[in-house]
Amino acid sequence: MERAILEQNPHWKGKIYQHLHGRSFFESIKNNLQVRHVQVLTGIRRSGKSSGFRMLVNELMKSEDPKSILMLNMDDPLYYEIWENPSLFYNIIELAEKLTGEKIQYLFIDEAQAVKGWETFVKSAYDSELFRKIFVTGSNSSFLNNEHSILLSGRYLEEKVFPYSFSEILSQNKIDTYFDAVSESPKVLRLLDDCLEWGCFPEISPLKNTEIKSNLLKSYFDSIIMKDCISRYQIGDVATFKKLLLYSISNAGAVCSYKSLGTATGTNENTAKKYINILNDSHIIQDVSNFAFSLKENVRNSHKIYVADNGITNAVSYRFWDNKAKLFENFVFNELQKQKYEEITFANSHGECDFVIKNKFDYHGIQVCYELTPENQAREVGGFAAVEKETSLTKKTIITYNQSSKIDDVEIIPIWKWIFNTN
Repeated sequence: MERAILEQNPHWKGKIYQHLHGRSFFESIKNNLQVRHVQVLTGIRRSGKSSGFRMLVNELMKSEDPKSILMLNMDDPLYYEIWENPSLFYNIIELAEKLTGEKIQYLFIDEAQAVKGWETFVKSAYDSELFRKIFVTGSNSSFLNNEHSILLSGRYLEEKVFPYSFSEILSQNKIDTYFDAVSESPKVLRLLDDCLEWGCFPEISPLKNTEIKSNLLKSYFDSIIMKDCISRYQIGDVATFKKLLLYSISNAGAVCSYKSLGTATGTNENTAKKYINILNDSHIIQDVSNFAFSLKENVRNSHKIYVADNGITNAVSYRFWDNKAKLFENFVFNELQKQKYEEITFANSHGECDFVIKNKFDYHGIQVCYELTPENQAREVGGFAAVEKETSLTKKTIITYNQSSKIDDVEIIPIWKWIFNTN
């Protein structure tokens, strides 16, 4: 265990963590250093949660003794003894303080869900003021929604971490303003094409070798499925579970129901719903519900499923790059999520509108169209009627790959320009 502690805390020797890129969520968690509340980062594996921790450690080291900061990655097999016994956290703290000769003031627990009952330790440590601040990451959304985590109610601040947004990728390529984007539009489109095919995971984005990209994405996929789904929820019928996942990915953005998913994958509605909820908890997919206010059964049961990152879509056994329209819609959905809108749904009760965004009391309708043509224009513009039969829209937008125009009160805008307008 000493070996794991020393390997995971190179900052004890005064070493600054290098090669960390700025993230949009960092200012928020940095500001939260002012309060004692437990800082929780949630999100899909490899999205940058651990890097966010390292950025915070670098920040703390400006004013604190590095040896007062302890980082623990609970996914490390060397910590296997603690997985079933959270009380052993105290032993680790004692060992760390023995190694450094300093009292631990800041505790970082990475992938906390690996420890059964981690919440009981964190609550006890928080209430007894054992540390000045505790930081936790988790790769399952449910790790803050079970009966034990209710213990932390009112004691934590949560920040959801996604793979890079397109604006973050542009910034890393020295495209920080709208002027920059217009001046270097060919470069912007090349970066966009890369995101559509390979996604936005932080480790993947800067790589040039496509074989390495593909292999890394497949390893991400396998790790998420095995650790956050099959192992965590003790899934017995692994074949059906994977079949449902691959089917959902191959039909991303299509309207479906749990019943239709079950029928298509040779199982029943209840099992399909259970598996979709598990996949949703692991952040690998997002189950989007219908906007309509109607409680009719066929409306209430309508869903759309999107994949957390285009890279995962292209990493699995099916190949989607030829279907750019499908990849584009999935990409736009993820960009909407990264904008942290209050609510994202879709409408299909009176026609189809791809996304309906709620912001306080306003609704914004969004259609996604890779290329707007005379053949599809009427359908795309008419899709807003699907929402306006239910409620009024304060804004109507068609997001395209690289077309700009205006049709009555409908704005047609390229994805990159829309991103600058929303930031």
